[in-house]
Amino acid sequence: MAMNLMNQVRSIAEVTKAVAGGDLTSSVEVDLRGEILELKEMVDGMKESFSAFADEVTRVAREVGEEDREGR
Repeated sequence: MAMNLMNQVRSIAEVTKAVAGGDLTSSVEVDLRGEILELKEMVDGMKESFSAFADEVTRVAREVGEEDREGR
């Protein structure tokens, strides 16, 4: 049981580190239950929020770039 818990925490830590480094494609690949599952769900929620934010920033940057090219 302790080893399983260690693997769960390690997996969540690896994904959290990847997200902090900008990798929004990583995901936890171990079987989770209880509070550890809740932690994974929170990390997944952060990834989704960051991804939506990054998509919106990209969209706005493209829009501004297009307006700039048209204005010249």
